[in-house]
Amino acid sequence: FFLLGGGRCGYIIMDPKPSLLIEKEWSLERERLLPDPSSNEKSRSGISVVGTFFNFAKASIGSGSFALPWAIRKCGIVIGAAGTVLLGLLSVYTMQLLIECKQFVSKELSPQERRAFNFTELGKRALGIPGKWAVNLSVVGCNLGVCAAYMIFISNNLRWAFTCFGSVCFTTWEIYAIVLPILILLTFLPSFRWLQYAAYIGSVFLIVAMLVVYVYGANNPFLPVVCSAVVYMPPSWEGVALWFGVTAFLFCVHSMVIPLESEMAEPRKMFFILDMACIVVIGLNLPFALYGYLLFGEQTKGYVFENLSGGTFNNVVRILLSVELILTFPIVFKPASDIVEEVCLSLATRINSSLTKKMSPKGLNEQTPKSLKQQAIMFVCRCILRTLLVLVSWGVAIGIPRFEICLALVGSLTATVLAFVLPPLFHIIIKWQHIGVIKKSFHIIILIFGIAATLLTTSVGLYSAIASPGGTTSCDEIIQYCTAKNEYPKVIDALCSKYGQ
Repeated sequence: FFLLGGGRCGYIIMDPKPSLLIEKEWSLERERLLPDPSSNEKSRSGISVVGTFFNFAKASIGSGSFALPWAIRKCGIVIGAAGTVLLGLLSVYTMQLLIECKQFVSKELSPQERRAFNFTELGKRALGIPGKWAVNLSVVGCNLGVCAAYMIFISNNLRWAFTCFGSVCFTTWEIYAIVLPILILLTFLPSFRWLQYAAYIGSVFLIVAMLVVYVYGANNPFLPVVCSAVVYMPPSWEGVALWFGVTAFLFCVHSMVIPLESEMAEPRKMFFILDMACIVVIGLNLPFALYGYLLFGEQTKGYVFENLSGGTFNNVVRILLSVELILTFPIVFKPASDIVEEVCLSLATRINSSLTKKMSPKGLNEQTPKSLKQQAIMFVCRCILRTLLVLVSWGVAIGIPRFEICLALVGSLTATVLAFVLPPLFHIIIKWQHIGVIKKSFHIIILIFGIAATLLTTSVGLYSAIASPGGTTSCDEIIQYCTAKNEYPKVIDALCSKYGQ
């Protein structure tokens, strides 16, 4: 759960219920990523309030934050500011619905079952197998989509940094040729325990990158404001849909709510933590989004860091952010691969059982110890499957090379379902006889809103991805930014003339 990518995708966040064959491995991996219960007295009682708070905050402040200024540009300041606050509040409310459902269902569970309970199990309780698959498919789509966005983010940053340092323009394909094998090999690691520390370092890099934008603005005038070039109301409804996708992506951390609540030392404080985390996330992201948009106006790019002029420090920050996301990539990738591996393993077990029963009366059951050869074959199969999944994410990154459009599409298609469709639906089904008419009506309204938003914003995102597939910056433009120092004073007259001021 140590993540910077718009959240939503840490290992504990989206783990499905493991099958019997991988239950032992699952438990070991869970112990590696969670604090060791035997390490000290505090860890025995669970995760502290402060630790839980920072996990939520870090999950919602990441690479997606750098697309928010562009999102404000697409929908205008009024809708962008007010809508971000409203979506944040609505997201917290739907998280609380998940906690209420979990607390209601946990009365029938044993202590071990309560600790292992997650979003997937809640879906199974509410709708059976269809509910489980609804959660799992959304998780797989969200995680692989985030991985694709990470690839775009990494390739763009490294391309800019290498070009600026070497004065030789690298193509996107050349960057992927370097990065892709590294990402694939990292997903083969049996444990990601050491990678969790990259998130702490990455938090520092992220704050530094944000401060760079603030300092850059402090040294340059807010030209769009001076020249009246900012947009206050949405220029088009398509822009509102793209803003919604990016913002929903930011706030969709619902899959980590139930596991973290189960691991807390004081679960009763979860509602308070959610409220405080929402205030901090909105308080950090919204000012940054408005600041970035007011700084660059109509010229605000999908990744606001690309608006900054050249400089050694800026390029070092780009490289550090890329390295951090490379190390975070396998943690984001893990939940999706676990779900797919569980499905494939289940199918293979059924086929193997049917074959062995015909060949031997004893057969081969799930409790039979595996030989070294069988373990090696299983490891190779997992590596092949994970390689294919990484290539799927890479294919999405190649097909949608614009970072902001990829985020908007992932947020619209999967994050909206996880945040605004499934929570009210599960709550209505599980607690139908225990809530009043007003709550039922409100939850039905949220459900209808979530379904409509998913359909409309996904359609706009797909259209934007098809209509404007180009996303890589030209070599000439990169070199121009690399050699630029402070171009703002030189273009004040030109910009103001353009806007008729």
